[in-house]
Amino acid sequence: MEKQHIRLYIKTRWLLGLTATQIHDKLTTAYGQGVVSYCTVTRWIQRFSNEQESFEDNPRSGRPITAITQQNIDAVKDLVNDDPHISIDYIAAILDISHGSVDAILKQHLGLRKITSKWVPHKLTQEQRQRRIDICIENLQKLESGIWRLCDIVTGDETWIYHRKIKSKEQSKAWVTKDESPPTQVRRQQFEKKYNVYDFFYDKWTVTNS
Repeated sequence: MEKQHIRLYIKTRWLLGLTATQIHDKLTTAYGQGVVSYCTVTRWIQRFSNEQESFEDNPRSGRPITAITQQNIDAVKDLVNDDPHISIDYIAAILDISHGSVDAILKQHLGLRKITSKWVPHKLTQEQRQRRIDICIENLQKLESGIWRLCDIVTGDETWIYHRKIKSKEQSKAWVTKDESPPTQVRRQQFEKKYNVYDFFYDKWTVTNS
């Protein structure tokens, strides 16, 4: 959609008494996300309220105006807080600024990096974690006291193996600070064909059942 048409629509709806939020919502509903940013709608309403009739951009002189402003930095921060998996292109479309400006804000001003989430097989509760710690301490004490020998211990685990991958690592990437650990993501139960595999380990043999 042409910029002039969008600006004409903004002015018409503003004259009819609609707010910037209402105008932006209607444009997004009609033409989809990224057609125009909320900041752009408010900027043109401000121009029309100052009795500026032109739908053309103001002529620029000198060095180009940077999009890396405190307002945009705060806006990018809010978007990332709402959705850590958000893409640079989507942020650029929402705020109506360039891909390079968003990249600079994320990495240079907010100190963020996008990394792949760490897969974990199970999401344990605090009680389940404590139970595992208690069992390990008890077993260690039995080994140290001579009640048990290392060769007497049989351990094992189980897992579901899907016929196909449910979600790619690219989709699990999230923005985090340099000091943060990778976020974890639990594998969801899906209606997919899968095998349940059990492994038992002894000092002399290994058994695998499926």
